[in-house]
Amino acid sequence: MNKRPFALLLILTVVTCIGLIVTFKINGQLTNIFNIQTPAETPEIIVDYPQPDDVVGNPLIVRGRARGSWFFEGTFPLTLYYGVGGDFVDGYATAKGEWMTEDYVEFEAVLNYMVPPTNDGLLSLQRNNPSDLEGLHDSIQVKVRFH
Repeated sequence: MNKRPFALLLILTVVTCIGLIVTFKINGQLTNIFNIQTPAETPEIIVDYPQPDDVVGNPLIVRGRARGSWFFEGTFPLTLYYGVGGDFVDGYATAKGEWMTEDYVEFEAVLNYMVPPTNDGLLSLQRNNPSDLEGLHDSIQVKVRFH
């Protein structure tokens, strides 16, 4: 029995399969063919209030949810920038539940500030990183208005 046609057919099948896999992977369709589910990207922090370009009052009450990794000892820092001269006020958001988790934890912060003569401001929420490791720095900014 001649094994040569069988070996040639086997090699041709393997090369064809590899070619198809490479082609579909390049086109981003490999997950659809094999029905592979990839987890949806979820943000580390969700700010419920204020939303971008909201008109805020004094005091500014910030509310939202953040993964437990954003907190250290139940808090993380935030800064409200306002005014012409780069004025700002610092504060801390406080967890409203158990913060030692990978799940979302509700938070709240209250910031009192001088009402600025300008309309625009920026709220910056920073991940609490007491180790100061470069890979753990993270922040989110929300544009706000005062008038």
